[in-house]
Amino acid sequence: MKKFICLLCMISIVLSMAACGNSSGTSSGATTPPASTGETNSGGSTGSGEPAKPANYPKKDIKVIIPFSAGGGADLSMRIFCEVANNGDFFEGVTLVPENIPAGGAVIGQTAAFNAAPDGYTMLLYTSSLINNDIFNDVVYKYDDFKPLAGYCSDPEILLAPPNAPYSTLEEFYEYAKTHTVNVSTPGHTTGHHIRGLKMAKDKGFDFKYMHSDGAAVQLQQIMGGHCDVSFTTVGACVSQVQEGAVKALAIMANERLEDIPDVPTFKELGEDLVDGANRGIAVHKDVPDDIYQYLCAEAKKVIETPEFAEREKDLGVIGNYQTPEEYREYMDKTYNTITELLPLLQADAEASK
Repeated sequence: MKKFICLLCMISIVLSMAACGNSSGTSSGATTPPASTGETNSGGSTGSGEPAKPANYPKKDIKVIIPFSAGGGADLSMRIFCEVANNGDFFEGVTLVPENIPAGGAVIGQTAAFNAAPDGYTMLLYTSSLINNDIFNDVVYKYDDFKPLAGYCSDPEILLAPPNAPYSTLEEFYEYAKTHTVNVSTPGHTTGHHIRGLKMAKDKGFDFKYMHSDGAAVQLQQIMGGHCDVSFTTVGACVSQVQEGAVKALAIMANERLEDIPDVPTFKELGEDLVDGANRGIAVHKDVPDDIYQYLCAEAKKVIETPEFAEREKDLGVIGNYQTPEEYREYMDKTYNTITELLPLLQADAEASK
């Protein structure tokens, strides 16, 4: 068991996307997530409907903790948020200062954010890695010890096949999977992509065997080289390979087709209500005063809804889109339920991988 826990500690950031969107509502036997302690009452507002500016806030720079290494998709997307905010008329002109605090599967940075004074001067890049660490690791915080200000970008999940695969559509793959053991490439055990494979296999009765690699780059090489049968990843990680025909894209878990890969159908149009991917948000400690919290929510929304933010996120290969605090909280709660429901399968796969 100790070896299992240590393995899970190396969770990839991509899990920031686990939970199967609209299709991952819990069954009657699913675990109910802990009651959120981060709910707030509406703060005061101005005549324009915006919350009133808190007295004497903000008066100094606001730190934004990124609990991952520099250069990854999560880091770059959050830095775009900070740059757009700093270049515009937001947060009363104080500077948002991104700070990478990596290691421990995001535990180190998340712990730093939890231990910081709840005064509104520390924000956290908020992904479902918090849930992994809450469930699997000995940490001082729970995932709902943070209140989301907003969700700011999503990267839809996509199901890929090698260029020489004997199936070219989702329907053809399903027929193949009914009579074959399917080798599924993932960027790591307990990543969001692994979770989505487990969920599909469980729901459809497929026999999936997992090839866990050290990251998305190795995963992409496996699928392009025909060393696996399918791969779950995000659009941002493979869009150029799809465009070039280096891989087959069977379907995406988005509400509608994407402009960059218009020929790839959605799971929804193929009859499955699957909308999922790597969601990223920004949060503060649950004990931040409500007037400051409401103010930060309003300012974050303004930044995310600027055309510049949307365009720069698109250039990164992700979708810059605003999610309300309530919507992002719902996403995190559903993710918690999904992972808890799949714990026996996760443990079984960890044992099989030894």
